Amino acid sequence: MSGLSWWRFQRGVTMPWRVLFAMCLAWCLAAQAESLVVYGGDAYAPSTYLANGKPAGTLVDILKQVSHKTGDTYVVRLYPWKRAYENALRGDGAIVGLSMTPERQALFDFSEPLYYNALQLVVAKGHEFAFSKLEDLKGRTVGGGAGVSYGPEVDQALASAVFALERDSDATARLQRVLSGQLQVAIIGHGMPGLEHVVQGHPRLMGRRAELSVLPKPLVRDPLYLAAAKSMQKKEVLARFNKALQELERSGQLTVQR
Repeated sequence: MSGLSWWRFQRGVTMPWRVLFAMCLAWCLAAQAESLVVYGGDAYAPSTYLANGKPAGTLVDILKQVSHKTGDTYVVRLYPWKRAYENALRGDGAIVGLSMTPERQALFDFSEPLYYNALQLVVAKGHEFAFSKLEDLKGRTVGGGAGVSYGPEVDQALASAVFALERDSDATARLQRVLSGQLQVAIIGHGMPGLEHVVQGHPRLMGRRAELSVLPKPLVRDPLYLAAAKSMQKKEVLARFNKALQELERSGQLTVQR
């Protein structure tokens, strides 16, 4: 058999096996893939928020990137945080952007951290103070989000009455209370982009942006996760998610903001 004939013979034999292998690989990925509803907060820019009524943000983008790796489909639904959390707690779907606490670890299975939320302390200009530890907030009126955990360290400080937190469901109103003197400190999540997103969404705040000051040190940098209620039995889905997340980080296609 000539060299050309042998190449043609080999090509005729090997090509179907290559095609068959690719088909089997695709079939295996499809067989393990799932469609998972993922809830999240609708007003937590830049991590999760609604843009023209559609889910957007850093965490939404990460879910899309990971989906290409795992074959799993993440159907993102963003609501006010309390509703999103309650839906996830019932097992109606997973949840993204969740802080980890000992209480939640008993209820949810967690992924690896996706994002580190810098919780900024915002005060009125001219009323800055030295902040290096949670005890520095003692005696000050501090505003934060309703139904939100700011991580185990802050939760423990609140339980121990190191400082008190006045909770609300509107970051815009929280900043307005700082400007009016009703609050001394407002906790605003997701770093400077989070603060600017809140301000830019309200004309009166935009006009008074120069009157707001951010303390140099954030309250905490709180890791956020994808999580699913233990009743959903999604450990395998989360394991695939973690593996894909690590591969994307190693390849440089994704950087987890720390």
